[in-house]
Amino acid sequence: MYSEINIEKLKSKLKDYSKDYKENFHQIEKYIKGEVDEILELKDLDKLIIPEVSFNKINQKNTKFTKNVKKRGCVIVRDVFDDLTISRLNSDLEKYIIDNNYYKDQKNKSDLDKYFSDLKSSKPQIMGLYWSKAQMKIRHSEQMAKVKKWLNNLWTYKNEEYKVFDPNKELSYADRVRRREPGDNTLGLSPHCDAGSVERWTDYYYQKIYKDIFSDNFMNYDPFDAKYRDRTSEFESPAVAHVFRTFQGWTALTEQGPNDGTLQLIPIAKSMAFILTRALLDDVPKNELCGSKLGKALSVNKKYHSLLLKGLISIPKMKPGDTIWWHPDVVHAVEDKHSGKNYSNVIYVGATPYCKKNLDYTLKQAKKFLKGKSPPDFAAEDYEVNYKGRIKIENLTSLAKKQLAIKNWD
Repeated sequence: MYSEINIEKLKSKLKDYSKDYKENFHQIEKYIKGEVDEILELKDLDKLIIPEVSFNKINQKNTKFTKNVKKRGCVIVRDVFDDLTISRLNSDLEKYIIDNNYYKDQKNKSDLDKYFSDLKSSKPQIMGLYWSKAQMKIRHSEQMAKVKKWLNNLWTYKNEEYKVFDPNKELSYADRVRRREPGDNTLGLSPHCDAGSVERWTDYYYQKIYKDIFSDNFMNYDPFDAKYRDRTSEFESPAVAHVFRTFQGWTALTEQGPNDGTLQLIPIAKSMAFILTRALLDDVPKNELCGSKLGKALSVNKKYHSLLLKGLISIPKMKPGDTIWWHPDVVHAVEDKHSGKNYSNVIYVGATPYCKKNLDYTLKQAKKFLKGKSPPDFAAEDYEVNYKGRIKIENLTSLAKKQLAIKNWD
């Protein structure tokens, strides 16, 4: 348990990986400053910061583009779904929510999900729905499978020891929806990372993943090397992901952009190095990790990470059917206020390639799906057990059954 971990002793061990942990941080800080300066310059010039590609061009060979995706740790894939399809699914989702009286249910269970409760902005009202027609149609579509296959193949998934995952077979990670009305100021999320907070320092395999960072070899650290990312262990807590996602992501159901209460990113793939080594400096209390807490999202805050936060940008305008993806180490946030005139709606879909870690979780998730319950990683709100219009096993395509581990991949 975390309570049994001696943080002071742990930090001493991590410091010892380096000849001079302060100088190591200084070198990382210098790199991050260069990246932040570049982002701010591009922003001032109103130039593209997050790489973009259209759905029909994702398989074209473009080494320069791929290199930029790996540098930024994020990418926008546009026009994955056509306008008519998305319009219908957005309407279907609205009907599903209203017909099943979701808002009344949510009011009764709003205290169950504590994952974001320590972040400075208001407690998020992201909807704890997973099995609606709209979500399932997008999550298990052939288009989404193609995008995720391309994303998975950006990673180095084989090494001298073993094959981490199969990039061409995808498992499904059921996640929630965001449906934000104009003027809303209750959904903002402060900058953070998912996929572990304290674990990124304490877990044996995370330490191996990040060893180059701690041992003066930062420039050799490759955030897209998947080795050991399938072996990390997370502390038990609602909404802490127990899968390895090559990318987190979402699909836009409505048009949205800056000031529409949308996503913000720090588009620096190596930014985790700054967060990890910052916690080792002497101004951080000996038994603390820059504010990171067990079972919560990893906090990125002004007190310790002000340089990094200068690189936080709102994503550009997204149209219905566009998707955005970000590396699991990339810092992200949600704008505090939706100042636009229309709903800002998205369906969260991550890339979860086939490996033992992900399969173990998906088999547990499948049991929840069959009963209409919330997935294992999320608070047991279980809104959808008796919901009308919930997708059931007889409605699934063959691809969906494979992705849900109900049917074996060939």
